[in-house]
Amino acid sequence: MIQRIQSIYLFFYAALAAFCFWAFPALVDVSNAIAEVRYIPLGLSLLVFITMFLFSKRKMQLRLIQLVLLVHIVFSIWYVYSFGLAKMIEKIHLVPVLFFSLGLLLLVLAYRAIKKDEALVRSLDRLR
Repeated sequence: MIQRIQSIYLFFYAALAAFCFWAFPALVDVSNAIAEVRYIPLGLSLLVFITMFLFSKRKMQLRLIQLVLLVHIVFSIWYVYSFGLAKMIEKIHLVPVLFFSLGLLLLVLAYRAIKKDEALVRSLDRLR
């Protein structure tokens, strides 16, 4: 499991998302209610960590990574929209920006690596 490159990508994403649980600030909503957005990266981290151990079920692993990728993109758009792009450039919001960009890169790389594994297994099945 660990010798596969996608497992390394998924592990780094899970570690990054778990770190963001403590790094995300509280977000004040339009109705002055504090939204606890810190739990979304923690949930994504847990889901990706579970996905790492589904290495024998590549199709399910691909679907779960697609789900995490979709939630990651929606969460990043919502977060930038709620805070505003001008405030995101400040130093205090550097961690969310790194989480959104680096996390997206790690998820896409893991997805591509799993697709390569799936193509390799299919080609070997055709040879049999």
